[in-house]
Amino acid sequence: MLKAKPAAKRTLSMPTIKDVAKAAGCSTATVSRALANPEKVTEATRQRVARAIAEVGYAPNVAARNLRRAESRTIVTLLPDISNPFFSEIINGMEEVAHQAGYQVLIGDCERDPARAEAYFNLLPTNQADGIILLTSDIPRALVSHADARVDSPLVMACESFSDIDLPTVAIDNYQATAHAIDYLVSLGHERIASVSGPADNPICCDRTLGYRDTLAARGLSGSARVVEGDFGFRSGYQQGLALLEDTVARPSAIFCHSDEMAIGVLKAARQLGIGVPEALSVVGFDNIGFSEYCEPELTTVSQPRHEIGQQAMRMLLSILAGEGVVRRQILSTQLIVRKSTGRPAD
Repeated sequence: MLKAKPAAKRTLSMPTIKDVAKAAGCSTATVSRALANPEKVTEATRQRVARAIAEVGYAPNVAARNLRRAESRTIVTLLPDISNPFFSEIINGMEEVAHQAGYQVLIGDCERDPARAEAYFNLLPTNQADGIILLTSDIPRALVSHADARVDSPLVMACESFSDIDLPTVAIDNYQATAHAIDYLVSLGHERIASVSGPADNPICCDRTLGYRDTLAARGLSGSARVVEGDFGFRSGYQQGLALLEDTVARPSAIFCHSDEMAIGVLKAARQLGIGVPEALSVVGFDNIGFSEYCEPELTTVSQPRHEIGQQAMRMLLSILAGEGVVRRQILSTQLIVRKSTGRPAD
């Protein structure tokens, strides 16, 4: 008795671009062009390729939808430094809104490199991204101006701004937030208040320094104003803190910093020099990052609504993509969080 041969195993393979081309009645090159650069093929070809994609099952939920709408459902957000904890809550807010709307967020760390920024901007005309949210103004102006002039390249700014380019923006009032913090220190009795700023050419640092100087002037303390420049990071705060505190002739009784990271660096410098905080020195930061509540002593700081900034920036961009009208400039409120790093000056 002959035994039946076992049935040959069926091998299942994923549909390929060749299958799509065969179903669409065109070349693989045309399919590739329709997928990568749909604006370079006719509407009839896009529709034919989209139907073929759905028919053979070639990534139907992404590729076919994108062809029909010429969308990537991807938003790029550009950062100056991904290691800075300030951006984490902003990105979290963006992700929350984007996910609910069926979009994904691509994080681009520019590292202040124009070539890297340009590479991310080039995702727009190739339909690999639908829009960009900028969290930095440290980008070549020509690159931003060129993209802003394109109808199909929506841009939104969050936190920072350009003095010469009017982009839809979500931000805080850095001048008033700083004025509030300096007024608080003056109310405690401080008269020698120094400031550790971020980069002097950064727009938000310009606003914060102006708020600092104007408030001291309004309180009759302009002669005591002293600004040293950092870069927002821990190390620069530590180094500039040492420089200020080692000056025994004009040592400040309070230091206002443009970031919590720099303020925490100042706290380290004070510990190293044996200067008590807040007994002999008050320190105020800016941003209210997670570390500020857990350093020693806990840091008094200007709290930015970072999660809300991210949410509002993403909502603004999605509204622009939907062709809806938007308020081009949203200013969100800040709050001075008083903790243990500030007190009255020593007699």
